[in-house]
Amino acid sequence: MLHLYENGVEILRKRLDNKKLESYWNNYNFIVWKKDQGGFSNTKGVYRNNSWGIADEFSVSSKGTWILPLKYVRYFK
Repeated sequence: MLHLYENGVEILRKRLDNKKLESYWNNYNFIVWKKDQGGFSNTKGVYRNNSWGIADEFSVSSKGTWILPLKYVRYFK
């Protein structure tokens, strides 16, 4: 698991926006959105920018960090 503070999440957010993924904040939740037509019937489906996609939502922990899966480590290289 990848434990990030707010500065680390902001760096990740800037790097994700240059790729096929989009990211944004919803209060203190960090959301990563990927365009996917299957989002129409998925429970994580979100309609954004005139298309369907799947959103992964990460909430802040009690320690003030966001815990993300290891698949996002490659965006720090």
